[in-house]
Amino acid sequence: MCVIVDIIISGEAGKLHAVYHKSLTPAAPLAVVLSGNPRQKHHMNDRLSYAMFRAFMDIGFSVVRFNYRGVGDSEGSLGTTADNMLDIATVIDWIQNHNEDSEKIWIAGNQLGAWYVLQMLMRRPEISGFVLVSPDPAVSDFAFLSPRPNRGLLLQGAEETEDAKVFAGQLTQVLKKQAQINLETIRIRGADATYGAPADLRQMYNDLKAYVGRENADTKLL
Repeated sequence: MCVIVDIIISGEAGKLHAVYHKSLTPAAPLAVVLSGNPRQKHHMNDRLSYAMFRAFMDIGFSVVRFNYRGVGDSEGSLGTTADNMLDIATVIDWIQNHNEDSEKIWIAGNQLGAWYVLQMLMRRPEISGFVLVSPDPAVSDFAFLSPRPNRGLLLQGAEETEDAKVFAGQLTQVLKKQAQINLETIRIRGADATYGAPADLRQMYNDLKAYVGRENADTKLL
């Protein structure tokens, strides 16, 4: 039986509104999904956040998505990067505390959320793997990256802007050389950064699910 519930998590600025799926599999791996920039109207129930959430859920993960402070029913005012990072850490702690037998945790993010994924990767050594969906090319400071051998996936629409595609190529090189990360990149034919067509969103979901399912199954790699 599939159970998805609305929950409230106590955060630094008040209550954080989240949606949680608890896997029926004992000690199932965990995932946290990060939406894009809230100042650009991204939130946990937008199409991309839901598709990422659903992909992890459908391969047996316990997974949570949430609204940053000041977004939707989450309390407080829209926060700074530091504020949003605190909210992410709070949600990671919450899902780990409610699944103490789980040994793996993944993190996935879209747009600005992809940059937050990399920030958390450097701060949380327990993260097993990650997914970046159409990273925001406006956020290009990756000086914080240090060697952190890991595996991850970068998904991008083949019809995104040239700036976005050049940025993704540069990011891939930085991750491989500076952070020693094994990164797989998939460009989805016909899609732009919004994945507006149902077929584009479905392909993104399928590619994410296939990659995470394969990497999670091979415990030697994580």
